[in-house]
Amino acid sequence: MQTGIKAVDQLITKHGILADLGSDTFQRRSRLTGGDERANTLPFCMYQKIVNAPLSNQFTVHHFYMPGNKGKLASFLFDEKGQLIEQVYYQKVARWVKVCRKLQQLVQTPTSDIHMAA
Repeated sequence: MQTGIKAVDQLITKHGILADLGSDTFQRRSRLTGGDERANTLPFCMYQKIVNAPLSNQFTVHHFYMPGNKGKLASFLFDEKGQLIEQVYYQKVARWVKVCRKLQQLVQTPTSDIHMAA
């Protein structure tokens, strides 16, 4: 998929999109439970959802970064069914917002595939 930014396209080609928990220089995917204290490093909207959720709820957080300048691109919060709950685009320029939307499309596809197969 073409994002419109060559550097991001190269990162997707090199690293792919994580479907399981893990991290690399381009992205990090982690699992948190309701009330998890590690949520305090997330954007406030995501923090509220996780901290106020029951302990039985599980969430998946997927972050994207630009490795060169260590800038954040986007963060996505999914529930245990793989449904997108919150999204944060850190970039304000329209061209980069489009990149973040493409990343959202890419990250939602494997998430829904994983949960359907389970």
